[in-house]
Amino acid sequence: MPGALGGGRGWADRVRLPSLVLLAFLLVVWEAAARRYGAYVMPSPGAVVAGLVGVVRSGEVWTHAGASLSRIAVGFGSAVVVAVLMGLASFLWRPARIAVADTVTVLNSTSVFVWIVVSLIWFGLTNMAPIFTTFMITLPVVAANVVEGVGSVDRRLLEMGQVYRLSGWEKFRSIVIPSTIPHLVAGTKVGFGLALKVSVVAEIFGVTSGIGYVMNYSREILATRMVFVWALVMIAVMLVTDKLVFESLTRRLGRWR
Repeated sequence: MPGALGGGRGWADRVRLPSLVLLAFLLVVWEAAARRYGAYVMPSPGAVVAGLVGVVRSGEVWTHAGASLSRIAVGFGSAVVVAVLMGLASFLWRPARIAVADTVTVLNSTSVFVWIVVSLIWFGLTNMAPIFTTFMITLPVVAANVVEGVGSVDRRLLEMGQVYRLSGWEKFRSIVIPSTIPHLVAGTKVGFGLALKVSVVAEIFGVTSGIGYVMNYSREILATRMVFVWALVMIAVMLVTDKLVFESLTRRLGRWR
């Protein structure tokens, strides 16, 4: 009997039964709300799925999702590079560690709206506005994880590097980076999710493509169904990226370590 129960639990876990039950419940509630309030306030699940199929078939989903991802790649990618450089600086030079920590604190305290307004003033209605906003919001998240990883490096390994007369860069590359990989991956995973949300918000204010733009356009023409459709596209992009990129990256870097 215990074995049978254990096997049942294993089967339920494999098919993610609790999540499927929750999803079914939410769909029932969603359908009930759609019938109660009407399509303008709450479009039905069937209507949203039909709209999603339509944008996939037309190719519109690839156009706007691709535009958003290209901006995220530049803004978030730049943030990761700068965060690693900040980690290197804090490792090599103690005063830089204090400066980096204070910079991260200030950036974390700055609202998304502030950077959106500043980016519009500096860059106008161009692609640089969401790119800059994404960079400024995700930089402190990734940098904080990198600096934390640098601070948690085993000092005995550093002393061993000192014995073998490794340079500061060689110790950073051979000891610090492998030791900070879990922190870096965690930071990039959280940072990418934040980048997607921030970029979509920033796209509302000044570009003519991307998920944020088309969601705002749908709202303006009272196409509530399409707002829900593009929200699902945004969720799908995050889930697919998490599975195909971050889980694969975690496995590869784990083997490299």
